[in-house]
Amino acid sequence: MSQRQQRRRESEHGLEIDAALALLGDDYAQEILAVLIEDPATAKELTERCPGSRVTIYRRLNRLEEAGLVETEIRIRSDGNHCERYRLAVDEITVSITEEGFEAELRPSSDGE
Repeated sequence: MSQRQQRRRESEHGLEIDAALALLGDDYAQEILAVLIEDPATAKELTERCPGSRVTIYRRLNRLEEAGLVETEIRIRSDGNHCERYRLAVDEITVSITEEGFEAELRPSSDGE
């Protein structure tokens, strides 16, 4: 793989540029990200607040996590069960087109880190 192809596929921070751009154009992913801007949420909370089936929400969450746009945090409840919550992994993404291909810069989320 050429250096140009590598830059096009992944930024230095692990953001998969092609996947992230495709997801940012997806209506369901946009809805999920809009909810997560406010506060972290469980998948159940997201299915209640976002349009789309439960399966669709889970698929988008998986794709958003794989692309590096969201991350999970696990909270232990008082009854001993755990709860997985999703939160934004980045606050800002800047995509540039250069002679060498697409390059992306991201600012990691300041929440919870």
